[in-house]
Amino acid sequence: MTSGSRGWAGEGRPPEHPAHLTRLRVRYGETDRMGVVYHANYIVYFEVGRTELIRSLGATYAALEEGGLRLVVTETGMRLRAPARYDDELRIETRITAVERVRLRFDYRVLLEGEERLIATGHTVLASVDEAGRPRRLDGALRSALAAFLDPRGPSDA
Repeated sequence: MTSGSRGWAGEGRPPEHPAHLTRLRVRYGETDRMGVVYHANYIVYFEVGRTELIRSLGATYAALEEGGLRLVVTETGMRLRAPARYDDELRIETRITAVERVRLRFDYRVLLEGEERLIATGHTVLASVDEAGRPRRLDGALRSALAAFLDPRGPSDA
């Protein structure tokens, strides 16, 4: 294990379902005057899903950063399909759709829990950099664990 993988357990197994599921409830402060979730909050929801997926693999952003690795967002995209409202319970489905030497892509679907109504889709691309902001290869163990969860369907159109 290299210093970039400090805190990495690497004990996760590829799921039968390729998406990591995270549930959250819409808070009042996340809604706009019309009572619907303000669009920028979906980027935060994507981060929650991504962070929890990485945590499920036995790593945390804090441990990665302590090892000198930073994952910075270089691209994001989002399509809003239906409104979510205060106190709705949402399910964030997070998939890893690309693992490269220094880049990762995560795709997301946000659904209204219980109704299976699609609320939003999106993606983020992250680059691995060192503390000075220079590109840095992902640690082999981390890259292998992420690749084991790679969704064979590839990136979505969001």
